[in-house]
Amino acid sequence: MRGRETLTRLQELERSQWRPEHELRDLSFRRMVEAIRFAEQHVPLYRRRFAEYGVRARDVQSPDDLLRFPLLTKDDIRKHAKELVAEGFQGRMYQSGTGGSTGQPIQFAYDHRTYEARIAAAMRADGWAGASPGERELHLWSRATTAETPLRKAKRRVHETVLRKRMVCAWDLNVTQLAALCDSIEEFDPKVIISYPTPLYYLARHALETGRRLPSPRGIITSAERLFQHQREVIERAFGAKIFDRYGCREVMLIASECERHEGKHINLENVHVEILRNGRHAGAGEPGEVILTDLHCRSMPLIRYKNEDIATYASAPCTCGRGMPMLASVEGRVLDMIVGPEGQLLAGEFFPHLLKDYTDVARFQVHQDRSRTITIRLVPNGGWSHETPARVERAAREFLGERAAIQVVVVDDIPLTPGGKYRLTVSEIPVELEREATA
Repeated sequence: MRGRETLTRLQELERSQWRPEHELRDLSFRRMVEAIRFAEQHVPLYRRRFAEYGVRARDVQSPDDLLRFPLLTKDDIRKHAKELVAEGFQGRMYQSGTGGSTGQPIQFAYDHRTYEARIAAAMRADGWAGASPGERELHLWSRATTAETPLRKAKRRVHETVLRKRMVCAWDLNVTQLAALCDSIEEFDPKVIISYPTPLYYLARHALETGRRLPSPRGIITSAERLFQHQREVIERAFGAKIFDRYGCREVMLIASECERHEGKHINLENVHVEILRNGRHAGAGEPGEVILTDLHCRSMPLIRYKNEDIATYASAPCTCGRGMPMLASVEGRVLDMIVGPEGQLLAGEFFPHLLKDYTDVARFQVHQDRSRTITIRLVPNGGWSHETPARVERAAREFLGERAAIQVVVVDDIPLTPGGKYRLTVSEIPVELEREATA
């Protein structure tokens, strides 16, 4: 009715997912070359950067040729946003930005056709989790940090009512609110739940500890934060339903999603060209590397070879579901989330959730490493708090990081969320060397 192409794009994606992998890779690469050609002709920053690097779109004959082209960083977007807007672009541009989970928020823009392509990709992945348009969805998500106008609030309520969505703020969930949310879920009986992993994990743990029986949706979609294995186990046990985890970022939205086989995440390569770089080359299967993204549709403010500061690993085998979309075996988390030891060794951020998941007297935690390599572990006490817990946590960390590591454990009343409403579990200000392997 509004002349949008979302459903048309969705139909195309539903068909293309079953094409052979080599055809989809070729499609993604050809769209990548088209994006570079457009950027070279119409976007001032790329035109200048390509000239500085001595590269041209016509030189790209294979994926390895992309390695000669410059990377786009968050700092580039902050400093040169106006130069990233395509010359002569006609149409409305929508402003957006990251939530600042790395401490350095950025602002960017996109056009509506790009948004439609992104929503279509999300709808395809929704379908894998059992979602169907118009059926009840519960969203345990963030809320706007600025006050809504009456008109915007009314439009949002109509939108949620028509689409049968119930939006619940994921911020500041205390015991009373968790109990009320259990009541709301039981009354609403959603067919799909969409949530950040951490608040949903706290909700599931609360339900299990209090003996609350929650309705079982067809599927649970987690996104925006890294999902840890112990969180998956608790959430699936509480709801009696499978999790369909996703990987994405605000800059390009959906990057990869789990299907019904749960063997990894299918790359949304019809919309996003994904490179994983390790020591200046494209990583092979099983090798963690830095994620480099290109939005294949955006022609208003294109992001070409954008370094989003995440680390991921290609899967070594295709999914048994039969879809031709290649797979990510894992998303290791942001580069800043890995802790660096005194000898330069890397401790994967997952170590700390794995360590602290069995400490029932710890309600919440955060690990922060500053530029001096001092590691501060902040613990929020839970019921049954033991004064021995800080020393036990420190000893366990030293088993992997060594006695020379500067570690301090601090007991605090609360840990603030990021401006985007997320929980940062591990934060490091130390750059990592990717040729080293994580120790956990």
